Amino acid sequence: MSKQSEYNFAADLLYRGTRWADRTALICGERTATYAELGAMVRRMASAIRNQGVLHGERILIAMPDSMTSMTVFLGGLLAGVSAAFVNNRAMLSDYEAFLEDCGAKLVVANEGHPALDAAFSVECRKIALDDDGLARFLENESDDFIPHPAFGGGEAVILYSSGSTGHPKGIPHTHSDFRIVAESAYDDLELESGNIVLSTAKLFHAYGLYSSLCVPLWSGGATVLFGGKPDTLSILNAFADHGVTVFTSSPTFYAMLLMSVTDTTLFADLRLCMSAGEGLPEAIQNAWKEQMGIDIRQGYGSSESMTVNIRTKSPDFTPGTIGRPIPPFEVAVLDDGHMPVPDGIEGELALKGPTMTKGYLNMPDKTAALFSADGWMLTGDLARMENGVVSVLGRKDDMFKAGGQWVSPIRVENVLLGHPAVAQCAVTGGSAGAFTMVRAHVVTSPDTEADRSLMDELRQYAAEHLPEFMVPNEILFRKDMPMTPLGKIQRFVLR
Repeated sequence: MSKQSEYNFAADLLYRGTRWADRTALICGERTATYAELGAMVRRMASAIRNQGVLHGERILIAMPDSMTSMTVFLGGLLAGVSAAFVNNRAMLSDYEAFLEDCGAKLVVANEGHPALDAAFSVECRKIALDDDGLARFLENESDDFIPHPAFGGGEAVILYSSGSTGHPKGIPHTHSDFRIVAESAYDDLELESGNIVLSTAKLFHAYGLYSSLCVPLWSGGATVLFGGKPDTLSILNAFADHGVTVFTSSPTFYAMLLMSVTDTTLFADLRLCMSAGEGLPEAIQNAWKEQMGIDIRQGYGSSESMTVNIRTKSPDFTPGTIGRPIPPFEVAVLDDGHMPVPDGIEGELALKGPTMTKGYLNMPDKTAALFSADGWMLTGDLARMENGVVSVLGRKDDMFKAGGQWVSPIRVENVLLGHPAVAQCAVTGGSAGAFTMVRAHVVTSPDTEADRSLMDELRQYAAEHLPEFMVPNEILFRKDMPMTPLGKIQRFVLR
């Protein structure tokens, strides 16, 4: 399909849903909606957005927890040919003012009392206060025979703001045809069957959340479990107990938390597919999950800029500690500093090509220019190597630092320490002692483990047995928790 052909992703999704009209599509707490009910709500929402004076090609800003309402607003906007800036609903007033200034949205939709509504008032933007309790009442006078706007496939559908693992979010536009490619690629890669019940800890305002909570379940006739709060082990375990989850997508952090918390593995009896993305999945967590739950975690790699998972571990060559092979139609290369491919097994920067790569950052021409090589590779900023087509990510280029005159890979040190039973979470950064740089490990211990000087010495000795001397942590700091993005990535810039 050409990106310039006439195509509306929401219309396509609703049309596919007619074959599963009576099947559950959304599960939000005690509320559910069938595909037929979702279609009617989305068409009415498209009518409501148009009646708010938002025209085709304009933008709205959604700052809502994952819910029936946020899904309906997003798809309703797409159906009306309106693009959505889907943003973190836990940001601050100043963040929403910056988002609105950046994207120029004409309408803000958020829960009553949310600071995004105050930001809308300050910039004289229209606003709607809405939640699941008031959704039916808000839509009751709207028509459900709305005719979808025939958006071009290359027309903007969403702006994602990077999660801020570096502290500087960027606006990343994607198109209607990008959504279709994401959905079709996931359907083929995961060999999905209809009837799955999908639970994701990633939120809808993130690319991974749209992938796993919208594209994966709704393109294939499954149900998506949405919960608005910040994910924690209790809410995840309750969802498994209540809904018989068959597909679980998360990040290494949450898999580690579940391993520490689960006492009854029968909660996971229906689980057929586990996926991890967001950052590297340590081999120790991968192996522990397989041993305890009896199922592999399939590691994936993608980014907000590529909108989907581009690389995936997959049988028969499932290799713990790697991120797997490229998923068609995406291409992967490892490049040197001059953006030329390096030989097999040599470290370099991971680069991607494919039909869903963003054309650039919103209002950031310099950062857009730096995103691509001269011959069109999108530069990820991750260090990697590729051997026989299998890719291993070694860490972020900007996370690397020198100690003793030699480069330290934080992810290598972290993976070693995570192999110790006393370590639940770990992040490694560079520290300083006068003019010298040291290796500093930030550690969250396993339950019932005493974090004392004896454990510190034990961990340093353990590291010395598995790492070169210059990578052994000079300092170990014990923490109660880690600063994390909403996706579950550890914010190393905060630790630094």
